[in-house]
Amino acid sequence: MLAAASKPLAPGESRADTGGPWENVMSIAERDDRKTAALAGWQPSEPLVAANGDLYVHRHALARAILRGEVSQSGFGAEVVGKASTSLISLPVLYLEGQQHQEMRKATARFFAPRTVEESYRATMERETTRLMAQIRDSKGGRLDQIAMDMAVSIAAEIAGLTNHLIPGMPQRIAALLDNPPLDPKLSPAALLRILGTNLKLTAFYLCDVRPSINARRKAPREDLISHLLSIGYRDREILTEAVIFGAAGMVTTREFITIAAIHLLGQPPLRERFLTGSKEERRAILEEILRLEPVIGRLRRRADVAFDLPDGHKVEAGQHFVIDIRSVNADSSAVGACPFHLDPERTMPDPRTGGAAMGFGDGRHRCPGAFIALEESEIFLAQLLALPGLRLVGEPRMSWSELVGGYQFDECRIAID
Repeated sequence: MLAAASKPLAPGESRADTGGPWENVMSIAERDDRKTAALAGWQPSEPLVAANGDLYVHRHALARAILRGEVSQSGFGAEVVGKASTSLISLPVLYLEGQQHQEMRKATARFFAPRTVEESYRATMERETTRLMAQIRDSKGGRLDQIAMDMAVSIAAEIAGLTNHLIPGMPQRIAALLDNPPLDPKLSPAALLRILGTNLKLTAFYLCDVRPSINARRKAPREDLISHLLSIGYRDREILTEAVIFGAAGMVTTREFITIAAIHLLGQPPLRERFLTGSKEERRAILEEILRLEPVIGRLRRRADVAFDLPDGHKVEAGQHFVIDIRSVNADSSAVGACPFHLDPERTMPDPRTGGAAMGFGDGRHRCPGAFIALEESEIFLAQLLALPGLRLVGEPRMSWSELVGGYQFDECRIAID
């Protein structure tokens, strides 16, 4: 049965949890393979839409020009962080700009390099996957979203250096910490209460996970992010902030992607078979196409540092705020080819500069540095998961909408083995 799309959202309008239908949404004009279309709602028709003082960007060429231009991060609470920052506090790399950002990205690039991943982390990925597959077999199934989170946390923790704990339960503490509404720059009474609750979760994460890991690396440095931050003089609170951001970027987003990819592959037996029998390059192409179709981070925000002209001739003033709609950008047929809502691993991009995931990992200076890691661990995990005999979904997965990233998040996705 085909479900009708939900009522379109205007730019900037919030979407509450819908609990909506899970069936594919299909337009009259073409096949639509997206599983999250009804949840996302509004689909624009114009390249640029002005609303509430922001410019909403829906075309690939415009988004690329902005993200690679003279702009600054303005999403993920950047304004609040900017107000709170002083010369005595090192900003997280997510919020750094200019030379500081370049130097930090260069210094930490080795942790995300393909060679490092293959030599240092692949064995961990395979070991953790084997452990989780045994857990699924023993339990005859489970919560795929939670199992994927376990996988993502294990790998990201190894890279970050979050491997020492006062008590077990770091995946649950990170998930609870990140389950918060966006920061309110106006700091209203309600926002202050939310901040208080967040601080309690933050304290638990610090005491149980971050501080023990810091103390261990002060005594014996390792080849990981926390050891590097200690070597350049970062203090505990600054390392805590980086750990939270790393948790959001490297753990939660990977959980969502592994889950949505599994659902696509389980729902299309020929594609599942192709994934299981294909080469590494074929599996990677399938995963990139799924990410293009279902980006986990669906919205990026930037602020213009200077006045400049966009490729379409639109003049932008310094201080202009942009909202890059990644879902729309990734469905721009001029950039990704015909039938952009069709899952096609053999898709040929009209512009050779466009990668298989389009802007699924962002673009420009703040492009996700962990793209290779995310694809590598997803490929290893899914290859073993999909090979389990009798694997199936149980019921309809439940999702909700994250206003912070403009994307989907899984509340529950159950699997079983017959």
